[in-house]
Amino acid sequence: HHTPFPAPDVFNILPWRDEILASLLDCDLVGFHVPRYARNFAALVQSLRKTVGLVERAVEPELQATGTALSEPVTPVSITVGGRTIRIDASPIGTHADLIRSTVQKPDNLARVAHIRREMSGQTTIVSIGRVDYAKGTREMLLAFERLLARRPELHGKVRLLVTAVAAADGMRVYKRAQQNIEQLVGRINGHHGSLTWTPILLSTTPMPFEETLSYYRAADICWITPLRDGLNLVAKEFIAAHVNESGVLVLSEFAGAAVELQDAVLVNPYSISQMDDAIDRALDMPRDEQRERMQRMDALIQRYDITHWTHHVLELFAQLRAR
Repeated sequence: HHTPFPAPDVFNILPWRDEILASLLDCDLVGFHVPRYARNFAALVQSLRKTVGLVERAVEPELQATGTALSEPVTPVSITVGGRTIRIDASPIGTHADLIRSTVQKPDNLARVAHIRREMSGQTTIVSIGRVDYAKGTREMLLAFERLLARRPELHGKVRLLVTAVAAADGMRVYKRAQQNIEQLVGRINGHHGSLTWTPILLSTTPMPFEETLSYYRAADICWITPLRDGLNLVAKEFIAAHVNESGVLVLSEFAGAAVELQDAVLVNPYSISQMDDAIDRALDMPRDEQRERMQRMDALIQRYDITHWTHHVLELFAQLRAR
């Protein structure tokens, strides 16, 4: 499951909960990105079915961001219901870190990075890459940026936020309203705080090519990702890989699954105004040496737990199931 799996008291609201659960219990293996969602699934099974046994194990230290929203000390391994044992796995998918490294360091892309930095004219550049979705926290991030400009006027002309919020397909009315809200908020902030020579926020609602996206990651000083709920969030890992151990700061929501791995990010509760304000202040004021140390530790983690590691892990689970 790439999306967050809700707790039983939320899932059980659904009128078709039994049909969904029945289909999942027909599987031999049910996988999630982080232990919290695996535990939510096991708790759901226990709430709607008579279970014989639940096997759990301790969560690896690399996935224990103690004190944050999605931290869990143990995770389920299997559950037995109706005479069948269903394997449960929690393993965050990785990104192709080596591909990102080699791509962003191509001469053409390094030239693009230099061009982007020249266009920013020495301004601190913040990027937020995603799509239009009310759960992505774009509104909360923009409001935090608006408050930043209001309380720190010395940053006017010295910081710029680049937002990619790819528009949803036609007919998705709830996302259309979210897009309109984002566009109106960006217009308000630019109109109130901008000038003839400085536009605080640059917004794009069209998809950006992969190599161009990586170039913006590399050129940026800060990546700001604050979803209200997210199964994992690969953008965070892509930003780290694209920086190739350079300085930079990742501001990441506690409610993104990747937060349990990326403990050297500036983790924040996007529902808290004060935490959002403190997080962006901390990112802007963080010394370069601390930035590099944090990025190097996170880079080592995403290099180790990359897409190849995840693929081998899943294939090994399949082999174990066949051998049962």
